[in-house]
Amino acid sequence: MRIAGPSSRPPAVGDVAAALMGASGLLGQRPAITALRPDGRQEQGFVSLAGWVAKGANLLRMELDLGPGSNVALAGPPGWPLATVALSAWWVGATIVPVTSPAAATADVHVVHVGAATQAVIASNGPFWFGDALDGTGDPGAASGELWTDALTPHGDRPPQAARDGSLVAMLDAEGRATTQRTLLAGFVDDAGGALGIARSADEDVLTRADASTLLASLALRPLVTGSATVIIGDDDQARDAHARAERITRWYD
Repeated sequence: MRIAGPSSRPPAVGDVAAALMGASGLLGQRPAITALRPDGRQEQGFVSLAGWVAKGANLLRMELDLGPGSNVALAGPPGWPLATVALSAWWVGATIVPVTSPAAATADVHVVHVGAATQAVIASNGPFWFGDALDGTGDPGAASGELWTDALTPHGDRPPQAARDGSLVAMLDAEGRATTQRTLLAGFVDDAGGALGIARSADEDVLTRADASTLLASLALRPLVTGSATVIIGDDDQARDAHARAERITRWYD
């Protein structure tokens, strides 16, 4: 498989599905999201990222019948599993909402990190869980629900028909402010590229932050627009500077 050179940049598009298809077709297995974890390096190339999204979109569309107008309540720290859940939801046209927001009470499905502090607010409506293992699994303890990556296993690598509409609401923040797919993607059009570093603070639920839309987009969408990787590093990592040099991080998410 050909891997495009460092100056390759996908064409500008106005919806998430087109961005993912364009980036994976151009950049192959070039790194899209890298996480430097205590138990080792985790990396998703653009094609493998698209494969996870295809399975997730099939689950959401074919099994749960979600699409435009549906809400997916999401919680968790930065990482490739969080990104693939968001991208899967956007592929089918669904909206991401924080699990702590009023909209989560009527969300069609909840997908939550196994260590997120927000677990306690999840009702018994069949949540999915994801963790930090290399395959996205983890131990949810006594909580009900199913591991997200286990639920994806039966689903195919060919995605369902995409909801190709950049005007669809990609995210409602905790205050109910709406941001469209097109707006999130447009935020990186003038980005010069280069690897972006994101510091992960343990099991923080980033969807509760005031900048949740921007942070989630920087994790999941910036690589699709710029062709440059997002790199997640622990915020207490003593080797942060060395990692930054090794990963060629050009700037950090503020």
